Amino acid sequence: MASSEQNKAVVRRFITEGLQATNLAVLDELLAPDYVNPAMGGADREAFKGIVTAMGASVSLEFTIRELVADGDSVVARFSLEVTRSNGEKLPAEGLTYYRLANGKVVEDDPYTRPDLAQLLGMAPPH
Repeated sequence: MASSEQNKAVVRRFITEGLQATNLAVLDELLAPDYVNPAMGGADREAFKGIVTAMGASVSLEFTIRELVADGDSVVARFSLEVTRSNGEKLPAEGLTYYRLANGKVVEDDPYTRPDLAQLLGMAPPH
């Protein structure tokens, strides 16, 4: 089992290099084969990478990690987010995400944002 500090480092890389920089190689490295994102309709690893690719083509995301709290294989990230659309419009959001890790990889990624990120990006809300 990875330490809480190691798990926080994985989550930090996931947010900054995977999501913010839309680096699919980092996602391949950090997401477990059985990864799931309940907030994105139960997206698995490949579906989530498709979502990140689509988002990266239409918006840029700038995360500011406010806090990472870890207990064993669980990490919660508190962050603010600025979404910049292709027309230059900037949309602010705040969020919390629960991450469950196993063997140093993200298994579950369950975000909550205000306003809802899917709605902010004009995506259909998950069922």
